[in-house]
Amino acid sequence: MASSQADQLPQSVRPIPTRRMERRNGLIFSGATLLIFLAAPIIYVGIVQAALCQHLGASTQIANLPAATYLFGNLAPFILSAIVPHRHERLTVVLANSLTSLSCLAIAVCLTLPVATSVRIGAIIGQGFVQGFGISTSLVFMYQCLGRGTGQEARAKTLKRTFSAAPIAAVAGSLGTQAVLNHGIPWLTYPHDFAFIFFYGAICMASVAALVSRYDLPPIPDEPRQPLFAYFQNSVLECVRSRNFVLLWTAYALWFSTLSVITNFGLSAREVLGRDPQELAGISMALRFGGKALIGYALGVLAVRRGIRAPVTATVALVTVATIWGWFVPGYAYLLAFALMGGGELGGAYFPNYIISLSGPAVGVRNLSLLTVATPAASLGAVLHGTLASHFGFPASYLFGAVTGVLALLLVIRLPVKAAPVAT
Repeated sequence: MASSQADQLPQSVRPIPTRRMERRNGLIFSGATLLIFLAAPIIYVGIVQAALCQHLGASTQIANLPAATYLFGNLAPFILSAIVPHRHERLTVVLANSLTSLSCLAIAVCLTLPVATSVRIGAIIGQGFVQGFGISTSLVFMYQCLGRGTGQEARAKTLKRTFSAAPIAAVAGSLGTQAVLNHGIPWLTYPHDFAFIFFYGAICMASVAALVSRYDLPPIPDEPRQPLFAYFQNSVLECVRSRNFVLLWTAYALWFSTLSVITNFGLSAREVLGRDPQELAGISMALRFGGKALIGYALGVLAVRRGIRAPVTATVALVTVATIWGWFVPGYAYLLAFALMGGGELGGAYFPNYIISLSGPAVGVRNLSLLTVATPAASLGAVLHGTLASHFGFPASYLFGAVTGVLALLLVIRLPVKAAPVAT
């Protein structure tokens, strides 16, 4: 870290977890992530939702809205960080995943009942927001629980194990999704095929809620709660004074803006290959998570050997390269962009790991949630990708994604290579 106090993120005394706690909490995090990845085609809002919206007659611009509303829902953790005491952090993870499960179930019911097409499209867009609320809250508080329940070395090993194995589950889930959408189960015709996928997602997320209830966390004394406005103001001011936080926050928003191009990768299948996006939705997701599995191991090794910044830099570079690849490479080779984007998507794990490594547990949720506020800002990028593609074609969207990726990379390389030691 730089020596200037302004470059330091606010920290606090970190309780020391036992080895038993570290093993237990690491395995719970890995297991919960594996279940989330099993439901990846639904939980990772974008390709499947866009294909469904287009099947319902929506335009490219409207088909991008579920991904945009999902990102906007990421405002939730910052609000919750002001309300949830440390003793309820585990419960918050449970409730957040339960909410995601219920929202998936609601879409499954909506697709099963004889309701108007406009209602279904509106429900899918609205569910994107609810799922963004639930998943972002789960992400922040799961990392907070992992940070409380493991040391930095154990956490790096947990991430390497998790993001090497869990994406393989996502490949299986994606191929299963493709089989369902390609009428592999004869009695599951449209729209019941999509309804089945959402119902499956609901089951997986309910299982996540049950598993994370088993976290074993060292206690942290609760602090007196400030009035909400004072809390928000003080939190923002403290973090804005940190040059490193500002760089990381801005890079995270730009990285997310680049990542949002993946929806248009899926929709461009008709233009590039002359095929319906629905026909390639599952295959695209399988490539996405196959790439994530292979690259995930390499990123874990990079984190252990080169410090916490190295995998962040690598993920930003990957989404940028993926955008350029999908833009210029013709034919079926363009599908490799999904694999590259899948690896780059692990920035969603390593950006939070960077911030949690610089933060004490008493302020971990706050710092993580403030970082997550970058995603609603990036929702404008998702809307812009849809607008550019609708009015100027997919290349305009890809150009925008490449520019935001390069800008993010320029910011990340200015961050410290390793975290400063945290007091224990």
